[in-house]
Amino acid sequence: MIQRKQTLFLLIAVVALILMPFFPIAKYYGDFSFVLNLFSFKDLTGESPFSSVYNIPLIVVWGLTLLLSIITILLYKKRNLQLRLTSIAIGLIMVFLLLVFIYYTPMIEREFKAFDISTVYSDCISIYLPIIVFIFLILAYRFINKDIKMIKSLDRIR
Repeated sequence: MIQRKQTLFLLIAVVALILMPFFPIAKYYGDFSFVLNLFSFKDLTGESPFSSVYNIPLIVVWGLTLLLSIITILLYKKRNLQLRLTSIAIGLIMVFLLLVFIYYTPMIEREFKAFDISTVYSDCISIYLPIIVFIFLILAYRFINKDIKMIKSLDRIR
């Protein structure tokens, strides 16, 4: 049911999640420059200083959030389940942000401490997209909750 506000909010969140792999999450500058994308962590020559499983936690959390958001759009008749799935997606997007800020950035700065690496987020679009997803998931949650309350009040009147 696309005309519901929460469906539009969830759709915007899904579009933002789909755009995330196409832009960098963070850039690290120092003696060597690195770019953290969703699917890769490489320097400017294209070589990765870490193994290929380095980004697996980010990819898993991103994929689960995307999958839950799409499923939530399709479950528009089951509002209680939609509410629970939206809250799980909100938690997952918070985990994504925590992974980037508390796990990856300190680890990279600690690993390359000798090279005096500094982190830049300002020109990386993908660091803002999870925040947009978070905001729209919160809005969807609120409007789903309003629908549930409205349905319950209509049931009381009958």
